[in-house]
Amino acid sequence: MRTPAAIMEQRGGAWRIDDLEVAAPGPGEVQVRVVASGICQTDVHARDGFFESLPWPAVYGHEGAGVVVAVGPGVTGLREGDPVIMASPSCGECTECRAGYECYCLHSQRLKQSGRRIDGTLAFERAGVPLCGSFFQQSSFATTTLATGRNTIKVPDDLPLDVLAAFPCGVNTGAGAVMNTLKPVAGDSFVVFGVGTVGCAALMAARLAGCEPIVAVDLHEPRLELARELGASHTFDARAPELVERIRESVDGGARFALEAAGFPESLRAAIEVLGPRGTACLVGSAAPGVEVSVEMKRIQRGRRVCGCVQGESQVQHFLPELIELYRQGQLPVDRLVRHYELADINEAVADMLSGRTIKPVLRMPAP
Repeated sequence: MRTPAAIMEQRGGAWRIDDLEVAAPGPGEVQVRVVASGICQTDVHARDGFFESLPWPAVYGHEGAGVVVAVGPGVTGLREGDPVIMASPSCGECTECRAGYECYCLHSQRLKQSGRRIDGTLAFERAGVPLCGSFFQQSSFATTTLATGRNTIKVPDDLPLDVLAAFPCGVNTGAGAVMNTLKPVAGDSFVVFGVGTVGCAALMAARLAGCEPIVAVDLHEPRLELARELGASHTFDARAPELVERIRESVDGGARFALEAAGFPESLRAAIEVLGPRGTACLVGSAAPGVEVSVEMKRIQRGRRVCGCVQGESQVQHFLPELIELYRQGQLPVDRLVRHYELADINEAVADMLSGRTIKPVLRMPAP
């Protein structure tokens, strides 16, 4: 089947739209007509060569939303015509998956970054030449693609797919870090460093949990303004002098929880330094390989904890429908984060995201 797709030809290049052929679904796979796809910092990391095992040229994209057009052997619970979103893949068989932590699947690197389907073949061809895809087992920057049944989730047919495309990675990661990892209760103080998609989703989840006060830190005033509208009681420019001291004053001397969602060592260090006794700092922001952070050792004493979290530590088949229901109820206004772009404008969308002009760019795919 012919499919237009955004292709990254070489490391650090620009995306280029070209026509590909996509394979039919094999065992355990579905073929999906992509209606919309979120763009995430992870796609930029792939462009910039952070994933050494991922070859070029390739099709990226890992927040797809669309409609099932074909179902491969062995797939249950999905059929042609189902509206779906495509989340992060997992094998379902390793010790982490069996323990309920599919986000830490021991085979995740191969599944996400090899450029190949589970059986080792390639999903796309261009002019008869195989081309890498299967990024996060979906490559949703194509108008038709393949995904595994395990990472494809049926969604309600009365909700906009071009908003639901924000859920599989960014919203899942931020909200899940709060709801599944930190688990605050009403009255706990919460600080988030970086209010992009992940940070805003975390902020909304903290508000739902009854956290108070809620503090947001970012470099961009429009994002801080939105953070206030979404429930932040205090906001700070990340460049403000005496930032840590001012945050600590706003949370009665020390925060119970802090989330680093920007991916900078300075903000992780600050997230640790704003904690009160028995406080927890959680790292979800992605940094380049080799980036390190130094922290004064005494900062970890008095019961303070530092943890990491991937993909919201969620079981996506259950957790993402829960988040979508909160969106339906108006309690998780993810649509406030989204700005839409056409597939042909993918490079503009990425530039706007990196500049802070757009929080969550979502590509709308051309009709077949």
